[in-house]
Parts: sequence; C-alpha cells; structure tokens
Amino acid sequence: MSDLQIRCQRCGTQMEMRDPGPGMPWTPDQFWVCNKCGRHFWSTYPPPKPKAAPEAAKPAPEAKPAAAPAKPAVEASS
Repeated sequence: MSDLQIRCQRCGTQMEMRDPGPGMPWTPDQFWVCNKCGRHFWSTYPPPKPKAAPEAAKPAPEAKPAAAPAKPAVEASS
C-alpha cells in the first residue's frame, strides 16, 4: 500500500484506502472508507513517486598521456 494517510472528517479515525487493491496498479482515483463510522469518499491523487535509487559511482575520467617534453633546440656549430 502507499504511505498516503487520511483521517475521517467526521470522527477523526484513520481511514482505509480500498483502491487500488493489493497487487493492482495505481489509479488516479481511490476509494476511502472509515471503519469506525462508515464514512466513505472518492479522492484523486497522483501515483506516489518511486523511491530514488542511489546513483552509481561515476567512472573516473580517462587519464590522458602526458605530452612528450619538447626537444631542446640544437645549437648550430660554426
């Protein structure tokens, strides 16, 4: 079931969501029933957000080979 909770506006008891039934997909409308006083109503809620999965560690950037050192200029002998 979902983490959504509603109290009865008539007697204050926690109401029970009857839709969607166990194992059924979430629908935009739900049927709520108060087990104490019998009050019931339909409500509309979006589906609950899925819990975010932890991000996988990003691979380290590839190491670029160091540039070859510049060759010293050859001195011309005269």
